[in-house]
Amino acid sequence: MRQQFETLLSRLPESVRVAVSDVILDGTWIKVRRALSAFDHCPVGLQGPEVRIQILSSFQIESIEPALLLGLRCIPSRPNLRIAPLNMIEQELMFSDSPVYKDQNLATVIMWRADELLPDLCYPASSATASSVPHRLTEFKARMTKMVEVYRKSCSAPLFLSTVPLPSALGGALLGSRLPLGAFKMVAEFNTAIFELSALNPQIHVLDLNWWFAQQGASHYDLKMDLLAKQPLTVNAAISLGFFLGRNLRPLIIPRRKVLVVDLDNTLWGGILGEDGLSKIKLGHDFPGNAYLRIQREIREHKQQGVLLVLASKNDEPSVRQALATLPDMLLRWADFVSHKINFTHKYLTIRESATELGLGLDSFVFLDDSDYEREQMKAFNPEVLVLNNQSDPLNILTSLLMTDVFDVHQVTEEDLQRHREYELRSTRSSSGEGNIEEFLSSLELRAELQPVQDVNIDRVVQMLGKTNQFNVTTRRHRLEDVRLMISRPGAVSLCLRLADKFGDQGVVGVLLTEPGDAGDSLTIDSFLVSCRVLGRGVERVLWAELVNRATSAGVRRIHAHYLPTAKNAVVANLYDQFGMNKLSESNIDTHYVLEPVAPVAFPAWITVSGNAL
Repeated sequence: MRQQFETLLSRLPESVRVAVSDVILDGTWIKVRRALSAFDHCPVGLQGPEVRIQILSSFQIESIEPALLLGLRCIPSRPNLRIAPLNMIEQELMFSDSPVYKDQNLATVIMWRADELLPDLCYPASSATASSVPHRLTEFKARMTKMVEVYRKSCSAPLFLSTVPLPSALGGALLGSRLPLGAFKMVAEFNTAIFELSALNPQIHVLDLNWWFAQQGASHYDLKMDLLAKQPLTVNAAISLGFFLGRNLRPLIIPRRKVLVVDLDNTLWGGILGEDGLSKIKLGHDFPGNAYLRIQREIREHKQQGVLLVLASKNDEPSVRQALATLPDMLLRWADFVSHKINFTHKYLTIRESATELGLGLDSFVFLDDSDYEREQMKAFNPEVLVLNNQSDPLNILTSLLMTDVFDVHQVTEEDLQRHREYELRSTRSSSGEGNIEEFLSSLELRAELQPVQDVNIDRVVQMLGKTNQFNVTTRRHRLEDVRLMISRPGAVSLCLRLADKFGDQGVVGVLLTEPGDAGDSLTIDSFLVSCRVLGRGVERVLWAELVNRATSAGVRRIHAHYLPTAKNAVVANLYDQFGMNKLSESNIDTHYVLEPVAPVAFPAWITVSGNAL
């Protein structure tokens, strides 16, 4: 169990690492409370953002709340849980004046059990009403669909619907798996409906308790506590549920890591290419070659979900190219990597080079390598890089890939799918640029399409607000409902920019949001950000020119802006100075600018601009 939480432990503050590790090794309620106390004594900056979460359940949650809080604190976050009264799920969701809809929440979570929903499932052979189970299940699925519709109209926070586990106290399981009205079939039908609802709308997520219960096994269940208090979980199971809930909510709080750096020898294949030669490489369908094959399969899956791959190997490049091209069972090829560092330089230095080339911070990188030396050196010189595995053997490497949550995401956008191709083309663009920079940019045939923030792009806008760190002037992490409110205000300007060039379409890469002043003659820039994938091409100039030109047309006399410095956004420290704004005040936490009067600004000559933001 410990390896499952190695990544989690590595990102916790030193002061709480021991306490949480103690809970993982041997959970008791006293240890859980000690770990929560350790978090409370940490500096607030290390505790993560404050989040409010609502939990609606058909089994008793209050007594296991400390375990849920611990799992959420380890994200890290500072959770505020509202636990609804027992078995009030429909009543809470169906009425717009319900407490569910009164406060701004990170998410709403519903957890239910078949034992409460359809108790006759447990006794299909003897219950007088068992024959009506299919009809009642159909009815309940219709009511569930209606609950989801009401929730979506009343709240924009994500809704997590749990799947229904098979009842824990279920006798006659052997025959029950064959009965047409038994729990096995009915639970499968109910869970299918949950997955179908989630597939129809990105606001709906699945909390797969059925999978989690299966992972826990029979040891999770406490029959006595279930009968006494409708609380069916053992202490260790409650702790595990807390971590499982935290993993499901983490992508809403912490942006995932973007880059996986992988070694070759004894990492993607067994053996040392330079010493053993191609014929002795272990990769195939028998152990240990099948372990390396599975490692490659997991890495390729991450790549298909938008994670960038970097190859870092102390090897001879021609030999590596030959191996990647000719090994018959090789799943990953040269083209799957956006950056190739095949040399004998220290890997902590080559990763820094890759970070510069990709325009990403080191805290976006994850490192996978069989060498104890390389991993320790990486931790010493690049502590921002997450070292994923802690041992050299292929099973440990594979397990670290299977268990990590740092690449978790609830949905894969079109921009995620295009990310590899875009970063792969960065080197092509760089090598093409010689002489005058504007001539080079013009040769790229850059085309910017301006759009208002609206339903077709608002999810991408919220995603960028949540994860863009470098070119982000205020780093305000607005949620969907915040953005909807902001763009609905009369006089507000909301812009997003889609960029394309002769190499392809990069998707939405720039966002600018403003708020109008009370008198209608001023605007204040709330958020101004550009994806690091397209820095240096003038995207920010297009957004600025469009804002100023619209403000001029609307009779706006003043534009206010603030720069809020962070550890990562120094690149925009002088952005508003470059735009000719006047500095009104300056401190370590906020620099206030104003532009007065407001006059039209030309678009960059090297970008063709289309679209109307009105």
